[in-house]
Order: sequence, then structure tokens, then C-alpha cells
Amino acid sequence: AGTALLGKEAAMACTVAVEAVIGEHYNNQLRDLMEHADQTKDKDLIETIKKFRDDENQHHDTGLANNAEQAPFYQGLTSAIKMGCRLGIYVAERI
Repeated sequence: AGTALLGKEAAMACTVAVEAVIGEHYNNQLRDLMEHADQTKDKDLIETIKKFRDDENQHHDTGLANNAEQAPFYQGLTSAIKMGCRLGIYVAERI
């Protein structure tokens, strides 16, 4: 909500940053499953994660298509948001 106060482009930059980290997280989960899981038994789970990842990637691309990179302080803004998202994932994996 805070980025929306900076304008549409900043809100889209937030979307790009969040979705990039979430997509990366889903890819990491998929790699782990492909290496360690029973591909037959976990097929539905793998397909579900792929669908979620693809949805997040679509949101990411929509943000870019809506001028996210034109946001004020795009690099700094997206870096800070990505760091916050990664911290959230780190904490969630440990609780």
C-alpha cells in the first residue's frame, strides 16, 4: 500500500519485486522436490507448485508491462522489497 502512494509505477515495481522473489522460492522448492521426492507420488504437488510459480511469473511480467521500471528509485525500491520478502521466507521456513 505504501508504494501506491508513490504512484502506479511504484506499485508495479513492488509487484515485480515480490513476484520475482516468490517465483525464485517456488523454483527452489521445485528443484528440491525433483532431487529428493518421489516423482510419481508427489506429481500433483509438483504440478501445483509449477502452476503457482507460473501465476507469479505472469504477475511479474504484468508489472513490467505496466511501466514498473519507470518508478522513482526503481533499483533501490525493488532491492529493499526483495530483501523484505526474502527475510519473510527465511523466517517462515524456521517457524
